[in-house]
Amino acid sequence: MRTFFILIFLSLVGIAVAMGTVYYNDMEKSGNNVALPSLELPYKSFIAGTGIVVAGSKNIVVGANVAGVVKKVFVQSGDKVHKGELLFRLDDSAKRSNIAVLNAAIQSALAKLQSAKHQLNIIQNMKQLSANMVTNEKYTKLKDDYSEAKDNFAFTKQKLKALQEELKLYKVYAPIDGIVLRSNLAVGSYFARNSKALILGSNKLNIRVNINEFDSWKFQKNADATAFIRGNPKQKVKLSYLYTIPMVTPKMNLTGAPTEQTDTRVLQVVYSVKNRPEFPLYVGEMLDVFIENSKGN
Repeated sequence: MRTFFILIFLSLVGIAVAMGTVYYNDMEKSGNNVALPSLELPYKSFIAGTGIVVAGSKNIVVGANVAGVVKKVFVQSGDKVHKGELLFRLDDSAKRSNIAVLNAAIQSALAKLQSAKHQLNIIQNMKQLSANMVTNEKYTKLKDDYSEAKDNFAFTKQKLKALQEELKLYKVYAPIDGIVLRSNLAVGSYFARNSKALILGSNKLNIRVNINEFDSWKFQKNADATAFIRGNPKQKVKLSYLYTIPMVTPKMNLTGAPTEQTDTRVLQVVYSVKNRPEFPLYVGEMLDVFIENSKGN
């Protein structure tokens, strides 16, 4: 009987220790949580919208006039580039192998041209000595041979020039001054003409704001607008109106909120960043935007 009560006592002690451990761990975790700073609304009356950071130039999908295997890559994501800077090069070895063939063809065409010219000079000299020494048929034939050799030589040189111009297409250069937003290029990978492996954007950033269609009538383009960084509302950006896209469209940029309605239609307004902040802004980043509503409705 005594043993039974001892076991009951030890069980109760074990339960108490377990409950104390769980309670202590919960207190320790809650003590490590950092509360997010509260958002101070910038205006008494406002229109709220979701903004997304976009490049001022819009996203430029870099393409090429030819397709091929990537031979060398000179940039990566995040690199700043200047207009005309070499971005990557495609394998042009198959085309380059034709250069030696064309050079040989040029030398052969040149030899035939020189031979035809030499034969024509001889006949012309003989014809000057005596018109009866050379028949008109032979003289005409040699003139035609010389003209054909000259055209063939010029055509072969033009083919080489065209090939050299085509080889330039295997090098892809930056179309603007900007930054590499994304690069999935890798040496040995295949680059198609419609590839989206390399995307550039200008250094200037804009904010494209989605305004709910129910609030679109309140919008005024000259109203003040402020964007807040999600997760740290102390970081904010003053915006300057650029233009309105005059077409209400289905909402495409979803925030992930459980109460979000995916069938909402929005008016899109584009703002520029007045002064580039010290904290980073990334293309594709979503911001909370507030636009002053002077109408107060």
